[in-house]
Amino acid sequence: MNKIHEIAVSWWRAENPTKKQSELAQKRLAICVECDSHKESIVFGYVCGECGCPIGKKIFTPMNGSCPLKKWNNIEGLS
Repeated sequence: MNKIHEIAVSWWRAENPTKKQSELAQKRLAICVECDSHKESIVFGYVCGECGCPIGKKIFTPMNGSCPLKKWNNIEGLS
């Protein structure tokens, strides 16, 4: 999956998630909130300070291992 496709899927899932996608996103969000790399954004609320992605959308990515700091590696499992 190329990066543009991953981003598009993430934004789509953020607007219309399944129960499983929502559960995984909540687990990822809990990790992001505690991470020192998240930054406030006027436009997106919060963004990842490592990659610049809006956290509210990035947490819905279909790609395992998408956290640049590998903090999501132990909670993956959504294809």
